[in-house]
Amino acid sequence: MSARGDPHLAVKREVLVRYLDAWTPVALGSRRGATYVESGHNDFVADAFQVFGESADRLDGHHLEMVIVGAPDSVVGEPPAGLVVRWVADPEDVTVVGPALVHLDVVEGGGLAEADGWRLVTSLAQGKAREVLLTLATAGPDYRGRLRAMGLGCSVAVELVADDGRAQLLVFATGDSKHLAIFKNELWAADEFAGIRYRDPGDAEQTLVDISLTPQLLPLRRVLLAELARRGSCPVAELQQYTLLETIYRPADAVGALTADASAGAITREPPKGRLTPRTVVAHREG
Repeated sequence: MSARGDPHLAVKREVLVRYLDAWTPVALGSRRGATYVESGHNDFVADAFQVFGESADRLDGHHLEMVIVGAPDSVVGEPPAGLVVRWVADPEDVTVVGPALVHLDVVEGGGLAEADGWRLVTSLAQGKAREVLLTLATAGPDYRGRLRAMGLGCSVAVELVADDGRAQLLVFATGDSKHLAIFKNELWAADEFAGIRYRDPGDAEQTLVDISLTPQLLPLRRVLLAELARRGSCPVAELQQYTLLETIYRPADAVGALTADASAGAITREPPKGRLTPRTVVAHREG
C-alpha cells in the first residue's frame, strides 16, 4: 500500500494538524520565539505550512522557525510569509530556541533511523516547554522512562492498528500535564472512519478501540478497578489524574468508567447518590 493510501498516515496527519493548531498560538506567546522540528513524510511538511499559514496574523511580530531534517528538495508546498524555514541534513546540527515541538516519524518518510531520532529527542528535550511527537515501529524497552529522564514526564503512547493488523506506535511527551490533556482531546477527535483503531500498549487484553469522542471504556474500567483495588479508596480526582498520565484515555473518561462501575456494583461511592464529581470518594468493593 502506498503511503498516501495508508490509513496510518491519514490519522497521523490529522492528529498532527489538530495539535499544531492548538500549540501554535501558545508557542507564539513566548518572547524567545518558538521552533517546530519536522522529520517525516512530505505531507507532514505541507500540513505544517498550511497550519502556520492560517496563523499568519499571529506570525507578524513573532519569531517562529521551522527546522526540516532532510534535503531541501524533499519539501512540498510553499512556506507562508513570516515563517522562517531552515533545512538541516544532519540531525546532529539541529538547534532550537524557545518552546519547541519536535515531530519525528521514523516509519514513513524522512529517512531518519530510530536511533538517530532518539538522539535528536535527547538533545532537544533539554529546555523549557519542549515537546515531542514520535511515530515508532514498535514499543521499545522503557521508552516512557527515557522520556521522563529527559524532563518529559507527561506522556501517552497509543498503537495505531489498521484493519489488516499492521500497527505503529504514536508517542507524545511533554512536561506540561495541561498540554497532555489537550493532545488527548485531539487524539480522540480524529476521523473515526480512517480505518484505524487505537490500542493501549499497556492493556493486558490488547483491546482495539474505535476512534470516537465517546470511546469504548471497557479497557479503562479494567485499569481503574485494578488501581482502585490497589489503593482501597480515593477521590475521583486522583483516578482522573491517573487516567491522564497512565492510559490513552482522558480525565473525563474516568468519570464515565467509574459511573458505569458504580451502577454495576463493582465500586462504592460517597456520597452514595448524585453525579460523580472529582471530590466524590470511591472504593473498591470486596468480594
